[in-house]
Amino acid sequence: MKIVERHVIIFSIAMFVTAIGLFIYLPFIGTKRQFIVAIDIEELCRVDVDENDWEYVVLHHSATDEGNASNFDRYHREKRKWLHGLAYHFVIGNGKGSGNGEIEVGERWKKQLHGAHTADMDFNRISIGICLVGNFEEDNEPTHNQIESLQSLINYLSKRYNIPKSSIIKHNQVTQKGTACPGKKFSL
Repeated sequence: MKIVERHVIIFSIAMFVTAIGLFIYLPFIGTKRQFIVAIDIEELCRVDVDENDWEYVVLHHSATDEGNASNFDRYHREKRKWLHGLAYHFVIGNGKGSGNGEIEVGERWKKQLHGAHTADMDFNRISIGICLVGNFEEDNEPTHNQIESLQSLINYLSKRYNIPKSSIIKHNQVTQKGTACPGKKFSL
């Protein structure tokens, strides 16, 4: 067998294998795929200070299309003039500023400080603030990855601090001035 014939046979086999691969993969092109977010929640939530006696988890939306913990921290420090910056303990990204479903841990959590996520400072002292990036009042719903991460985080926090499901609430359920947060399109 000549060298040219051998190359033609090898090339034909390679093309055949490529065609089979494309045939298998084509039905998936353009379809929306869901990815499971793998997170070590225990490591993520670990702190090196005495832990607070948390009693509630309060759920928020950022009311922005994009952002991340760093952006919100800067806004809270510069515009709101809050000494500890980021109002929330955790921010869960939507893929526009941080990863889709990425849980960012704020300094308030790391230092076990009260939040600034509701207008009721007494309530902030006993509640963990979690903000999902997005505007769920007008535009859209949380992403699949955001909900998966939120559920993992809530499950961990509720077990660790013995927080009952009835104490996992939306921002609009806190007794204070009216707010729509986390928006009418938010559901858990």
